[in-house]
Amino acid sequence: MSRLSRPALLTASVAMTAGLIAVPSAASAAGTTTSLSAAQMSAALKAVAATSTAATAKGWKATISLTGALSAAGLYVVDPAAGVVFDRTVIAGQLTADYAVAGKGLYGYLADPSSRSAVKMMGRPSVRYVFAANKALKLDTYVQDSGVSPATVLTEDVDHAGTRTVHDDASVDYQYRDGDGATVKMHVSEAGLLTTAQASGDGLGVTLAYAYAPQRVTVPPASATIGSAALAQGVAYLDMPALVKKVARQGAADARRAAHGHKVKVTSLRKVVRRDVAALNASIQVPMVKTRNVAKGVRVSATNPWTRKTISYTLKASGTKVVLTKS
Repeated sequence: MSRLSRPALLTASVAMTAGLIAVPSAASAAGTTTSLSAAQMSAALKAVAATSTAATAKGWKATISLTGALSAAGLYVVDPAAGVVFDRTVIAGQLTADYAVAGKGLYGYLADPSSRSAVKMMGRPSVRYVFAANKALKLDTYVQDSGVSPATVLTEDVDHAGTRTVHDDASVDYQYRDGDGATVKMHVSEAGLLTTAQASGDGLGVTLAYAYAPQRVTVPPASATIGSAALAQGVAYLDMPALVKKVARQGAADARRAAHGHKVKVTSLRKVVRRDVAALNASIQVPMVKTRNVAKGVRVSATNPWTRKTISYTLKASGTKVVLTKS
């Protein structure tokens, strides 16, 4: 889930287009075209950024599309009043979606099969989002890091010579080729707002279309949400049989190695197995596997709290060997 730094569609777009964010142009009436130096282009777009940024104060959204060798679509919605950002992407039929809430955290869509299987096992098949708390999350920082905002698109890597075309309706097109050879075009409305941005190159086209108005974003309800710690526990128990078997085998092998070809001591066997179990539980961040002393050895086991099924293995010292049995 999530991804806190950049929407998935934009990530794919950037990777496929050598780091470009760009904009497509709508058909416009012919206008007057003048050439701009790199410095003039940067200054002109900086002025548009100031106007567009002011227009985002009450809310805005960007519709994103990727065409060509890879097809994708995305939506990025900012609701400053509620302190929420919604970011949705569909690439090759695969959906990702995030809700970022200022001062609270991030909701991430459960797209992976293991997470979906886990919530089903836990008796919560209607859950579709996992919530990761982050009280330090700031809306402005989150939006800036996404790379989608008009301010970012209009100010990052725009110091390239190009053209400015002023149309009869007072709208303006800015166009240039960046250092990677991609063609970038910005369409600015008569009010001085960035409305579309487009970049094309290497068989791909990336388009962002902007709308400035108050937005209303509602986060997923509690019935469709699970906490990240609870989900991690569920996913761990999905793999419980394999994990218990693995740590039991590892404990047996480590105890034999620790004996250096001599007789395996029961106390050493128990110590090594407990160490391996502790390491496993730490790695999955769930205290799932337990140990219990038995005659001549130790038992490792785990019980799924939802299915009530138990998996256990007994390890017993036997001369220079460790006998491992499923119990």
